Amino acid sequence: MNVVMIPSVSGGIGHISRTATLARALERLDPNVHVEYLLDTERLRPFNIDATRKMGFRANLLPPRTRENRDAIVRACLGDADVIVDDTMRYLLPLRRIVPRAAWVSIPLFPIGDELFMDWPLMAQMDAVIWAYAPFMGMPEELGTVADKVLQTGPFLELDGVPDRAAARAQLGLAPNDEIVVYAPRGFPFGPDFGHRVLGGAYTAIEQMRKSGKHPNARLILLAVANPAELRAVPGLPADLPDWVSVVGVVTPAQSLLYTRAANAVIAEGTSTMHEGAALETPLVAVPGPIPETWLLGTRLAEKKAAHVLWVETVTPQTMAAAFEAALSGSAAQQEIIARAHALVTGGGGVEAAARRVLEVAAGRR
Repeated sequence: MNVVMIPSVSGGIGHISRTATLARALERLDPNVHVEYLLDTERLRPFNIDATRKMGFRANLLPPRTRENRDAIVRACLGDADVIVDDTMRYLLPLRRIVPRAAWVSIPLFPIGDELFMDWPLMAQMDAVIWAYAPFMGMPEELGTVADKVLQTGPFLELDGVPDRAAARAQLGLAPNDEIVVYAPRGFPFGPDFGHRVLGGAYTAIEQMRKSGKHPNARLILLAVANPAELRAVPGLPADLPDWVSVVGVVTPAQSLLYTRAANAVIAEGTSTMHEGAALETPLVAVPGPIPETWLLGTRLAEKKAAHVLWVETVTPQTMAAAFEAALSGSAAQQEIIARAHALVTGGGGVEAAARRVLEVAAGRR
């Protein structure tokens, strides 16, 4: 069975990562599943090509389409697909008319505007809609229009085999006694103003914590930095970073989880990082990105006292340092925060339930 994943590639790598988790679950459930990726060049940030390959999948490119070349391009890219899975790319659904044999499953993003309502004619034509958010996030009433197609799975988590913190550090070559903060800029998907403020605040906060003598072993690890030159534009960061800052390129999902487990605290902007950090019982310093799904998740975590949540307008070196010190404290109060976060994001069918639904849809189309 051929499955083609079409993730959103106009921002960071979160949609690629989520569909890669689903792809691996499909391969576990059915060894005959073959997965490839199709990236829309009309909305592509180029580093997402390398990110897809790092996830272990072939990245094919969907060229720009015109009335004259559209059918030939779509047949070449999707003609062998048994199931197409889009992650926040349902605007491409009309292409299904050119490859009518293929089933179509959609994973929508929490609505940014009114697109869930406006897109109901598209979703009504899907074979299934997968709502990959934890129950405490709720479900938009607009999905009631296609309720018979919707499966709420909770977040896609792939945590089997992730070792404990000490073992994770050993695998990564990290010192057992360092106080490690992990942040993945991911090309600043929420824009440079947002990303620069977060990274600049985090760097200066840790620098001040080290100088105070209270946290001499504090370190900052930056993941998913595809182009280190981007860091030079961040106010407050020196051209030559000190040895307590490590810059790591795009890593595999398994490696990313290792770093999250190894950390004493994770700076989380997007839903994937918040979900994974909470599930791995790593303290979260959440600075929710400026879109509704991240804003709502951050709000819910703050209401439940399950993370240290800062809104970007309040991010300064001082507020970041206060959040880091609370996260690093290891106090009983901090342990309760960790436990609440873990309980909120775990449970439910998760990615295995989503994979089973994809297989069911494929079987129903044969």
